[in-house]
Amino acid sequence: MKVNIILAINVILMVMATPEAYSQVKKGQIEDPVEYFNKRTEALNLAKSEKWQELIPIAEKLTQQYQLDGDLFYILGLSYYETEQYQSSIEALKQTLNCGGTILNDIPTGSAPSNDIMIKIAKGYALIGDKSNALLWLEKGFSARYDEKPFLRNDPVFKDFGEDENFLQLFGYKNQVRLTRKEAWISDLEYLEKRINELHYNPYHLISKATFDKSISKLKSNIEALSEQEIVVELMKIFGGLGNGHNLIIPTTLKSVSIKRLPVQFYQFDDGIFVVDAEEDFKQWIGYELKSIGSILAEEALQITNAVNARDNDMQTQWLGPYYMGLPDVLAGLGIIDNKNRVQLILKDTKGRSQKVIMTPITWNFNGFPKMPQLKNEAQPIYLSKMNDPYWYKLMKEENSIYIQLNSVTNKENQTLSDFNVELRKQIAKNETQNLILDLRHNHGGDGSLLPPMLKTLNRFEVMNPKGKIFVIMGRETFSAGHNLLTKITQYTSPILVGEPSGSKPNHIGESGWFQLPYSGLMGLISTQFHQDSKAEDNRKWISPHIPVTLSSTDYFNGNDKALGIIKNLIKTAENRNRN
Repeated sequence: MKVNIILAINVILMVMATPEAYSQVKKGQIEDPVEYFNKRTEALNLAKSEKWQELIPIAEKLTQQYQLDGDLFYILGLSYYETEQYQSSIEALKQTLNCGGTILNDIPTGSAPSNDIMIKIAKGYALIGDKSNALLWLEKGFSARYDEKPFLRNDPVFKDFGEDENFLQLFGYKNQVRLTRKEAWISDLEYLEKRINELHYNPYHLISKATFDKSISKLKSNIEALSEQEIVVELMKIFGGLGNGHNLIIPTTLKSVSIKRLPVQFYQFDDGIFVVDAEEDFKQWIGYELKSIGSILAEEALQITNAVNARDNDMQTQWLGPYYMGLPDVLAGLGIIDNKNRVQLILKDTKGRSQKVIMTPITWNFNGFPKMPQLKNEAQPIYLSKMNDPYWYKLMKEENSIYIQLNSVTNKENQTLSDFNVELRKQIAKNETQNLILDLRHNHGGDGSLLPPMLKTLNRFEVMNPKGKIFVIMGRETFSAGHNLLTKITQYTSPILVGEPSGSKPNHIGESGWFQLPYSGLMGLISTQFHQDSKAEDNRKWISPHIPVTLSSTDYFNGNDKALGIIKNLIKTAENRNRN
């Protein structure tokens, strides 16, 4: 063993002595480190302020001194691009990739992932008229899981590529001008297979490639016997087999026809599945319990929808299952109903009286994952009062607390998430707040790169208030970047978790890359990245609450927030104990 170690050390020393290794060391030498650091800071600030002309000479000098900093080459490449020096931009961005890329995320007009940089290089080549290299770098970006592919085809940068066969083939179009319906769908399915393999982090972790291939082949052979809607439902079943909550078919994106929905929205409470929202002519059914659809009991139908529900865990059955129960084409494709145009529901009122209701589906537009709606006739409880506001807070002086609701990980136009957290810290210090309540119940995610300021606020609160408490309210809709935050909070602070198990896993396949099938127009999302937010051995299916709290239909319709009520009682009990 000792001999092997010594041999390995000798090999390393020999490698270090090679000209390549020596040149890397030379690239890392700078004469005045302090001046270099100050200029580097100035360059980054100029990039954030979009002062590209001022930035260029500084970044040029810095990259001449030191060639191992991908961040500097990145902002230099952006500066050249924004000042229409495209050839120079290409070279600088290639140097960024040679350094392994960058993780800068607060530079306007930029996007740091390496696949985004590849697309920026492709655009640079397109703008100088080098079509061959533009196509090459587009292909590189797509192969590296670039997630906005469908939106590039009509990008003005590529306006001269519109009829180029090689360009169109990248988006799944065949050379043939006219295709039969069957040929068009087969072409779409072949392109979908390619896009799944192009985007998905690990498409065959739940099903084998052989099973996946068999499903696609079966669908191809049945195309002539299926309607457009039936084909979409079969694709939803295939996606259901892939797993991962970020895999999704958007059913309203077909060019020729649309997948319709029922005029009501369902939600599963701990005492059953209820109508919580409805179109104007059906509002009388809000508050009724759904007992059955067709001849299938509601709870059984909910479980059947798992076939199309590509989920991270069973909490997503409770969250997204009711959404799929509102799609008659899905219900018919899963054998729950016979007639998708006249859907029979059995609804029960609060007095226990049941009645049969026939509903006709309506057209609609998909606007994202379903959320628990606000109440229609009651004053809103705090957790439903500002659901459309990405983030906001309220001081609760009676409990010496601050209630923070983070509904989306994004930046508002009038206040960034970082600035919001600065305000939070000031309010906490000014009011000597002893309890912090963070509500993540409606948080479906967003841009995870924006999360650090929120974590800093929680860490600072815990350090500055050693006797204080952090409460996090969570549930089935705590998902994606919202779930990333939840996982990090449990790692770096000592919160008390209240509510339902979360809607994802601590370690999960997430992110989303878009696809659009060229002939049918069908769009959807595919999981692209693995998030190891917890330790490698963490195989939990969800994050469990320390205080389990479910929501009943009675509590919801009466505006009673049981989770927040329990937290308030805990705070009061602790205060009384401290006084005694």
